Amino acid sequence: MSIWSTFSYGQQTEALINGQLKQTVIGFLTWYKDKENHLMTAPIVIGFNEDSIKRDSVVSINMPAVDQYLSNLKKSGYLSDVFLNDLRRTYASVSDTLNKYPLVDYFGPIPGLESDLIFGFEPEAILDHFETGRFIKIYSIYNKALVKFDISEFNQYLFIMTKVNSKWLIDYFGEDLTNLEKMDEKTSRVAE
Repeated sequence: MSIWSTFSYGQQTEALINGQLKQTVIGFLTWYKDKENHLMTAPIVIGFNEDSIKRDSVVSINMPAVDQYLSNLKKSGYLSDVFLNDLRRTYASVSDTLNKYPLVDYFGPIPGLESDLIFGFEPEAILDHFETGRFIKIYSIYNKALVKFDISEFNQYLFIMTKVNSKWLIDYFGEDLTNLEKMDEKTSRVAE
């Protein structure tokens, strides 16, 4: 095998992997947008009403509802057990805190659950606009990958993935704060 055929094979393999990674990102976002209203079959947070205060109500986390929600998310086929276990740990931690420090007759955001655990404070900024997003960087080494996906100048995201049984699964999804940090550095220098 010549060096040129090895190089060509490597480029074809990289293009194939990049295509699979892109499909995983877009596939998950499309799936979630389509299924979003059917994923939570029972309230996860119970004991309060967002519009008024109920008397003698104690806020708690309905862990069976959490498990059903996570089971529904797993059905997407796009999320790894790492991703799902991280979500479960967050809900369990909030539940433990609420058991230790009960919120009675509480009206407001639940500490630790102030925003959507997957998409943050403005899920619609992602779900309504990801079709116009751009893949900026894709790195893959063996069965791990890092994908930078920008939806807009202000909505930039990172996906970390693992290949399991020939399929790429999302381990992590979160904001890429690189440009924000650069803007902060520039602002700091201007202020000096």
